[in-house]
Amino acid sequence: MSQLRNQAAQANARLTAAHAGLTSARDRVATLQTQIRQAEAQGQAARAQLSAANTDVQATVLRAAANGRIGDKTVRQGQFVQAATRMMTLMPTDQLYIEANFKETQLGLMRVGQPVSVEVDALPGVEIPGTVASIAPGTGAQFSVLPPQNATGNFTKIVQRVPVRIAIHAGPETRKLLVPGLSVDVSVDTRSAKGATQQIRQEQEQYNARIGK
Repeated sequence: MSQLRNQAAQANARLTAAHAGLTSARDRVATLQTQIRQAEAQGQAARAQLSAANTDVQATVLRAAANGRIGDKTVRQGQFVQAATRMMTLMPTDQLYIEANFKETQLGLMRVGQPVSVEVDALPGVEIPGTVASIAPGTGAQFSVLPPQNATGNFTKIVQRVPVRIAIHAGPETRKLLVPGLSVDVSVDTRSAKGATQQIRQEQEQYNARIGK
């Protein structure tokens, strides 16, 4: 009987030791998991720092939105500049256009997409094709810094001019010579809108009749 009690006590001691070992192992696992989470957090922080550093490096390089030539440069190499500082003017070479100011009396048959012939004073005898890209929604005077105000009653009628943007279709060598500010003569082929005035007149007469005028 005494021997059985000793065996039971020994078994109980071994069980207690096993439980203690299991608890210790679980504690070590929990510690290792905590260390793993800390290492993962440190790795994420390091990756975030690397990404921020790469962003800072990329921010030191200014990439133009289009191909072109630099003019009116006001900065020099090595100079520090603040955000929103004007440093230069980029003159695009891929998408050249002319801002032509046509008289309001010339716009009746002018439409977007019509072909254009351009002659540049700097290139005598050279005809450059183009296309009407857009017509401004107002006269040049209306979009000026101080638009005219005619509320006083002293009004002198003068022919207004409307900005018309014309896309130029020029070859590489021609593009090298076309710079802002050159004098040009522009001719728009309005034959595609032939009869538009009569159509507008008829439409307006029908509308006037509909509203009783």
